[in-house]
Amino acid sequence: MSSEVDICNLALGHLRGGRINSLTEASVQAKECALRYPILRDQMLQDSPWQFAGSIKPLSLLVAEVHGWAYVYSYPSDCLRVNRIIPEYESVVGGIGLYNPWSSPDDTRRGYPLPAVEYKVFNLNGAKVIVSNFANLRIDYRVRLNNPTLFSNNFIMALSHLMASDMAIVIAGVESGRALRSDSLTMYEKYLNAGVVNELNEQKAVIAQSDFITERF
Repeated sequence: MSSEVDICNLALGHLRGGRINSLTEASVQAKECALRYPILRDQMLQDSPWQFAGSIKPLSLLVAEVHGWAYVYSYPSDCLRVNRIIPEYESVVGGIGLYNPWSSPDDTRRGYPLPAVEYKVFNLNGAKVIVSNFANLRIDYRVRLNNPTLFSNNFIMALSHLMASDMAIVIAGVESGRALRSDSLTMYEKYLNAGVVNELNEQKAVIAQSDFITERF
């Protein structure tokens, strides 16, 4: 179990840059960590398919209009990346929405792939919104997580090395910092790749079959 300070101290340890007790203390190390931690954390959550950062929930319909679109939905405030928008008639297996290419709101389309839900993200009066011509949509997205106890070990180590690479020159100086930055980037890629492989190995998609297939036998 790690805290934000623990992860920052890991990063500083990679640089032999001492330790901090709080992100609000007056030291250079704390200021650099406080500046970089939320940005690089969100970057890692956004860029790779970490399962602990995945969420599915209904989109909230807004009383608003965008020309050319029937529905305007609120963009989740904790959303870092939209994986996909899910129609109301999509199958749900084990509590998780899974794409079923044979399901449809009417039987006349059974046996044929469904079109993807068309949507766009707009800035509406200073607020991010999602527009679509489909009603009752859900969103599969990556969440901005502020609780590091949910992070996997590979994510924590990758983040610490990414932070170390980003502040190496500031903490260790130009000459030593360049070498430490290179070493940390190598370790970042190692832990990132290991983490992504583990995430992919821990999931299994089940696609339902159509009656045309299941009833032949």
